[in-house]
Amino acid sequence: MLTELRTHVARRLNLPQEEVFAGQPLSAVLAASPTAINSIDLLDAFAGALADVGVDEDVELPTMTLDHTAEEVVTALGKQLAATSS
Repeated sequence: MLTELRTHVARRLNLPQEEVFAGQPLSAVLAASPTAINSIDLLDAFAGALADVGVDEDVELPTMTLDHTAEEVVTALGKQLAATSS
């Protein structure tokens, strides 16, 4: 499921998945995205991706700064999903 989530986040940011999840901070992802203008757009990309995979009712977006990486966000979401399926 997390692989699918990564795919949808990258699609919503209009970037290759490898670029979004290359370990760079979200600020760099934001600068590279042709569609995301601000941090709200990043949140929207993650929230939309959660809806795309059908788990938007099961988790909450973690608190994040532009210094975090996209992978850190997905890892936090994965931990929430693991806790809800236990």
